[in-house]
Amino acid sequence: MKLIALFVILAISSSCKKDSLTDDGFDPSVGPINIPASVDPDPIKQDTVNKYIVVIGSSTAAGYGASVRDSCWVARLRSKLIGDNKRFKVINFGVGGYSTYKLMPTGYVSEIENRPQVDTNKNVTAALKYHPALVIINLPSNDIAANFRDEEILKNYRVIIRTIASSRAEYIITGSQPRNFPAVEQRRRLKIVNDKMIGEYPTHIDDYLQKISTPTFGILKKYSAGDGIHLNNAGHKLIYQSIYDFPLFKNVADYK
Repeated sequence: MKLIALFVILAISSSCKKDSLTDDGFDPSVGPINIPASVDPDPIKQDTVNKYIVVIGSSTAAGYGASVRDSCWVARLRSKLIGDNKRFKVINFGVGGYSTYKLMPTGYVSEIENRPQVDTNKNVTAALKYHPALVIINLPSNDIAANFRDEEILKNYRVIIRTIASSRAEYIITGSQPRNFPAVEQRRRLKIVNDKMIGEYPTHIDDYLQKISTPTFGILKKYSAGDGIHLNNAGHKLIYQSIYDFPLFKNVADYK
């Protein structure tokens, strides 16, 4: 009897904790968190009523820097779609510290040693299980922080984009984000990689780098969360507005 009672208590506790989370793994009482690795989104039946937007990326996608959940750019975008009665669901797979390697398709193995392993719960393959109309990739600066080479970064994006294109989903890639790297050469790489990405994906890059950057590609004070890496509420609002105004997003979400 004691074992049965304990099982019931644990089951109720687990259920309450799960119910307190939103669909993007955010517990309002503690801020952005990661969906536990044990949560497997497969199988997912195709929704015949709603369309899906899946966000994959790093800490800015996860909402870091914003003071409250509603100020995060992903939450703003979700609220806008709901307010406009659009039949869209927004799934957020953003995880702090992630780079392109974490988002590579399941089964990918890097030819370069000592590179991050793919996260099969938050990568492009996991995103496509939702049959999304749109995938938004938000990786502002971690690849450059890890000193991955330009061509290495671009090669990873090519693999990710080919994977999305094979599913016939649309995609938006947010451009680089300023970061207060100590070395000016590393800050300049943010612009160099940003420009190379625009060259490869001219109609898919949402480029707002210079709007929030100093002349040497640090974060403008009015958009800084104070840690030299993340954006504050104003910065998240700017990203949201830039994505909302992006022609490809307007087309996918049927804004005339």
